[in-house]
Amino acid sequence: MKKPKFFLKLNIQHFAQTKAADLVNPEVMADAISAQLPEAIRFLPYARTDNTLVGQPGDTITRPRYAYIGPAEDLEEGVPMDPEKLSMTTTKVTIKEAGKAVEVTERAILTNVNGTVGEAEKQIKLSMADKIDIDYVSTLREATLSFNGLPTTPAAIIDAVDVFDDEDTGDYILFINNKDYTKLVKSLFSVGGETQNQALTKAQVSELVGVKDIVKTKRLNEGEAYLQKQGAVEIVWKKQPDVQSDGDILARTVVIAGNQYYTTNLYDESGVVKLTETAEE
Repeated sequence: MKKPKFFLKLNIQHFAQTKAADLVNPEVMADAISAQLPEAIRFLPYARTDNTLVGQPGDTITRPRYAYIGPAEDLEEGVPMDPEKLSMTTTKVTIKEAGKAVEVTERAILTNVNGTVGEAEKQIKLSMADKIDIDYVSTLREATLSFNGLPTTPAAIIDAVDVFDDEDTGDYILFINNKDYTKLVKSLFSVGGETQNQALTKAQVSELVGVKDIVKTKRLNEGEAYLQKQGAVEIVWKKQPDVQSDGDILARTVVIAGNQYYTTNLYDESGVVKLTETAEE
């Protein structure tokens, strides 16, 4: 028996309906965010990255730290050496979860598919990168080495570099507030000679104060700066960004949520110096 034509048309219309949730592909968004995230994290180029826990069970890494046994000593024939004790301490680095969700209406998605979905993807990526940079600064603030002085003159920064007590020039990065950087540059204009009469690039300022690079950031307070050795701060990854979506049939909205598992850690305690002016007792 032949089915009525109207019944067939109703079924085609039913299955041809486009739903807003169908236009959001979480897997594609997750891949895109993972690919673009490294460039969005401002401080990543100066960090050590650790992927030990990626794809592995557990959420904690135990880091051993060894004290230096000192330089070798002169020996006399027949006289036994006095062995030094190799002392070791350990620190635990534990992963955490961070994420952000955005809710958009079905109308916004259906009327501007690429614009709305693309903007949601962009915003989630930026929020994740933002959080990592915030945590990076929090880790810098754990510095155990310090220098008493404002980071607004070349002399203060050069003297702060000496706190590392390195015999060789290292790859130092200066993290500084934008306004303090302006004061630093202005202070260079007063030294006279050629420097006073030319515009200075950031690379030139870096060379004059003895660092490899300068990172201007509003995340630091005025009067607060950090000198960091390359790789002294680490970012430990557990899982790359994941994106999921879900629709609310009553509110007619789609929620897009992204999360990631990672942490930041002060990998080298001797690799960060805090510059700030403190009152002398």
